[in-house]
Amino acid sequence: MISKLFIKNYAIINHLEINFSKGFTTITGETGAGKSIILGALNLLLGNKFDSINFKDRSSKSIIEGVFNISKLNLKVFFSNHNLDYSDSLIIRREFLFEGKSRSFINDSPVKLEILKKISFFLVEIHSQHQNLIINNETFQIDLIDKFAVQKNAEFGKKINNYKEIFKQLQCVQNDLENKKRLISLDSDIAYKKQIIEDIDKLNLEPGEKEKNELEHKRMSNTNNIKEVFASILFLLEGAENSIMTGLNSINSQLDDLQEYGAETQDLLSRMKQNTIDLDDITMEIHNLNHNIYLDPQKLELLEDRINAINSLEKRLNVYSVTALLDKKNALQNEIDSLDNIEESIQKLDKQVHELNKQLLDIAKELSLVRKQVASEIVILLEKDLLALGIKNPSIRFEVNQSSDLLVNGIDTINLLFSANKGYELKPIVDVISGGEIARLMLCIKKQLFNIDTFSTIIFDEIDSGVSGDIGRKMGRILHNMSLQGQVICITHLPQIASLGDFHYRISKVDGEKFSNTVIDKLEGDSRVSEIARMLSGEEVNLEAVANAKKMLDI
Repeated sequence: MISKLFIKNYAIINHLEINFSKGFTTITGETGAGKSIILGALNLLLGNKFDSINFKDRSSKSIIEGVFNISKLNLKVFFSNHNLDYSDSLIIRREFLFEGKSRSFINDSPVKLEILKKISFFLVEIHSQHQNLIINNETFQIDLIDKFAVQKNAEFGKKINNYKEIFKQLQCVQNDLENKKRLISLDSDIAYKKQIIEDIDKLNLEPGEKEKNELEHKRMSNTNNIKEVFASILFLLEGAENSIMTGLNSINSQLDDLQEYGAETQDLLSRMKQNTIDLDDITMEIHNLNHNIYLDPQKLELLEDRINAINSLEKRLNVYSVTALLDKKNALQNEIDSLDNIEESIQKLDKQVHELNKQLLDIAKELSLVRKQVASEIVILLEKDLLALGIKNPSIRFEVNQSSDLLVNGIDTINLLFSANKGYELKPIVDVISGGEIARLMLCIKKQLFNIDTFSTIIFDEIDSGVSGDIGRKMGRILHNMSLQGQVICITHLPQIASLGDFHYRISKVDGEKFSNTVIDKLEGDSRVSEIARMLSGEEVNLEAVANAKKMLDI
């Protein structure tokens, strides 16, 4: 439960501190005095975002701090999981600067906003008159049934958790399946890719062969020129009367005659003989090349066809070498193999979706049976409470229908039907319920939830809107009875409710020389009588109002 709320420099509040106790606390005050500001500050502690317009003094920090007794909430595991120091007395503090910076703390340890939102689930339930509209929400209605079902049937909680886990798994599998099917549908040119691979395979390409073929083609195309050049060279080497070889042999003979005259001449003769041998080898090699060169028109045509086929495929695929063609083929083959794997994966995923759907449907049917039973029990509780709140002929029914699709909570769709008049057909609650009736119905629902839920504090913000004084008194008794289970705080404009509080606070706005300021006072004795009398009669408090106030307070 909340033990203390401290507010500094927020909206029209300079400095405000409230101490709360277990039981039923009522808060009253004139419109505009700052009741909604108190709730706004409390919502900040529970993780809501701060609006910079709520600074009273922009040069100073805005600070909101709350102290909560959590000794009975079993939160030690939560604190351990988030590396926080546990204490039965939980302190949450938020600090804000006008420039937009803010800090949040749990027991003096800085935390992210998401941690505050998580822990707020266990601390406080805040219900305003605007939230009465959530009763029309189907999710709220099915959650209401499920919370009761968990309390009534321990196995239901396990089944609903199991269902949600499998449902998440199904969604993941379905997403994966849709993505893979999308890939298949987008890749509509599989046949084209296979044709390219087939065309490349037909050529039976080898790296470097294009360059080799082009060189061979060039050689064969110039056979006559090559043979003419070789013939001219051979003539110079050995064919003419003064041929190169004849000259070399003559030089060797003359040097041979001179070698007895010195080592230098012997060295020259040796070098000339070696060059003569080399040139003689060259001459023989040219003879061989010249002999082996001939024009084969058929081979030339084959080479031309091969080169043209490679060039055509390169141009078609926008590449410039045989290596690039082979790389392209491998890339396309990998894509096709990948798509083949996707098709196999799609078959497996389809099977998995079918199996998960079957599991979920079986569980959903079991959940549905429990919900229908529990819904009938909730109706009995709510109709009994509504009778106590002055609705003489309340009739409620949870219409449970089954969806053809699996939903996040099963296959059930819920429609809350209501009638406040005897003999009238039940209709959807949104169509037939009045403001006062919806306020009473929501109070009854919150009462039942407070008995079974995890939070220990519930705050009602003018839940009595549209309710008369007599009904307000009855609502106040229910609120007081609820406080026996925990802490109930009610912001109210009805003296019939305010007078039933174990503790009573008044929020008021005080106008200073420059600024207005919100203050809060704990009312006891005469001050409480005066506030109740004011609420009964308005600003002009008369003796009759004071007497009625004392009667309400059993004084």
